[in-house]
Amino acid sequence: MAQADCQAPIAPVAPDGRTSTQAQMMAAVTDAKNFIAQSDVYQRCLLDYVTAQKALATKNKTPFDKFIESEAMKKVSVNQAEKEKVGSEINGAVAVYKQSHPN
Repeated sequence: MAQADCQAPIAPVAPDGRTSTQAQMMAAVTDAKNFIAQSDVYQRCLLDYVTAQKALATKNKTPFDKFIESEAMKKVSVNQAEKEKVGSEINGAVAVYKQSHPN
């Protein structure tokens, strides 16, 4: 499948909220937000690729290979699960940080 231009972002690792500094937590939150934004771009790239392949098949009057769409959707699902995991982990780390570092 020629989706080499759709590069999956690398998920960041949430820090330990108990031992992290405020600067480390802020950087981790930024990393998580960036990952989520990059994931949206990645998923859009995959879906745009499928749309383009469907249009090409229509233009060439050839059948659309449904494998292209099923593989793209698998990648979207995997990435979406990663997004949710990253969001959950960073929210958990922030909560632990707040408990461990009361103002």
